[in-house]
Amino acid sequence: MEWDGWPDGYFEKDFTFQEYDVTGRLKVHWAHRVGGGDRKGDLDAEQWENGKRSWRQCLGIISCDNPRCEVITRPNTTPHRISIQLQKPCLCGAELSHHTCKVRSTLWTWSGGVHYDNGGIHTHARPTHILHLLPHEKIQFETIVESYPKTGPLALIVGVPRIDGPGESVADISDALLNAGRVSKEKQKIKKGSGLTGDSFIAAFARFSKDHSGFVVHAQLGEVAVISLQSPFMVSQLVKNGSVEGPVNGTVNDAAHGWWKTRTSLLMITSAYSPDLLCWVPGLFSYTNGASAQHFKYHFVGLFQSIAMEAESRKIPVTDHLFAGVGKSNLTEQCI
Repeated sequence: MEWDGWPDGYFEKDFTFQEYDVTGRLKVHWAHRVGGGDRKGDLDAEQWENGKRSWRQCLGIISCDNPRCEVITRPNTTPHRISIQLQKPCLCGAELSHHTCKVRSTLWTWSGGVHYDNGGIHTHARPTHILHLLPHEKIQFETIVESYPKTGPLALIVGVPRIDGPGESVADISDALLNAGRVSKEKQKIKKGSGLTGDSFIAAFARFSKDHSGFVVHAQLGEVAVISLQSPFMVSQLVKNGSVEGPVNGTVNDAAHGWWKTRTSLLMITSAYSPDLLCWVPGLFSYTNGASAQHFKYHFVGLFQSIAMEAESRKIPVTDHLFAGVGKSNLTEQCI
């Protein structure tokens, strides 16, 4: 079974310690109170029946007497605090009532993992305020945020803006992410964390490449890192059916310092003149983590490959002379 944080019904299941960690230690969204069991249990027991026992008692929900009101409140964890909650009116002005729940889940931790026993059916609605994201939900949220770091909370809820309309919404991950304030706080946690490193960067880069198929035309990751980006319009400007009048044939290349946070990284650009727009337009962008010959090599690999593919798609023969002198502005013939 996939752990969604809403265990319901009568069932028992054994979890390995790895599964226990992946589910956030079997984290639940129901409002509940946690307690320990007897002192006889042993964490190193060879049978789950002899393991260390703990339990979780569902606390039900707090709702109001107005049948048209949909506000559902999480009860606090102690009777005293719940009584304070009930003394206040609902947001709609009606009186609040506490709907208790008898469902108790029991966990036995032993040498082989955790044995989980869910003890009943919840006869009440789910609390609308969810306190925590499950581990896999955090990963999904981080992947989207890191793929679109400049997208605001509201746009993330509606769906990340794409050319063909709103894309994936963080609200599809968890109801906890329906609130813009909560989304903003979760984004801040990511910002304060380790950032785009390791697995999170690879996951974000893979998602970006998938969501924008064909935009990443070349990627070299390692000591020499070069990532080349290009839209269909950009590559169309690199291949022409003939020469343009004036000193505007060929391509112009430049590398800008100071574009990225790390000063040694560059934004490398190859531009071509557009006779329709009467100006120079970018034909290929590349991120590079340096300015060595190898960095320029991989930038031009992406450039040449895109030129060849564009020429083939337009039935223009791909020959060596097509690429001669790329980077200068004196190219002639039917090309670049």
